[in-house]
Amino acid sequence: MEKKGILVLLSGGMDSATLLWLAKREFPEVYAISFDYGQRHSVELKYAKELARLAGVKEHFIVQVPFYRSIRGSALIDESVEVPKEDYPEDEPPPTTVPMRNLTFLAIASAFADSLGIDHIGIGVHALDTPYPDCRPEFITAAESAINAGSVFVAKTKRRMHVYAPFLGMTKRQIAQLGKELGVPFEKTYSCYEGTEPPCGECPTCRQREEALRGIL
Repeated sequence: MEKKGILVLLSGGMDSATLLWLAKREFPEVYAISFDYGQRHSVELKYAKELARLAGVKEHFIVQVPFYRSIRGSALIDESVEVPKEDYPEDEPPPTTVPMRNLTFLAIASAFADSLGIDHIGIGVHALDTPYPDCRPEFITAAESAINAGSVFVAKTKRRMHVYAPFLGMTKRQIAQLGKELGVPFEKTYSCYEGTEPPCGECPTCRQREEALRGIL
């Protein structure tokens, strides 16, 4: 069945930027959505806006998610919790986990997609994200089922909505290599969880980015 369009979750980082450029190649209509949820690294939204402009998306939505400012315990939204400098633990969610973030973002994105008649929602989760519970294949499958169960678009058209997560099973290095092939302007992306300009270069996200892009930029 012909693809109708896609709404890409765009953070401003290298993974979501690569997803956006891949979507440009794979879909006839591309939209983007970004979220201001009180994140420590809200500077990423500046990069998201520029990426959406460069990609020439049909529309870029920036959505306020204020309730996260009331939640404690995550290094990304609670100033009293430090962003770790050491590697993330392999067997438990890292301190930068934002509770139910991807579920919240997909729910909001699906409302936009539902109203616009867009049948794909893109998210750039990948293999290195698996310590985060909401970045695993089983979460993506469950989220897609919930979206279809509640969709007006699906009820009216009898078409399915899809959560497009093409990077599941890929490493960040493989995503960087794909981005290079697609012509992603990585110099216009931002990945530091400290939220500084220039990036801190020390947090796990900065170090993962540097390793992934080594020899590519």
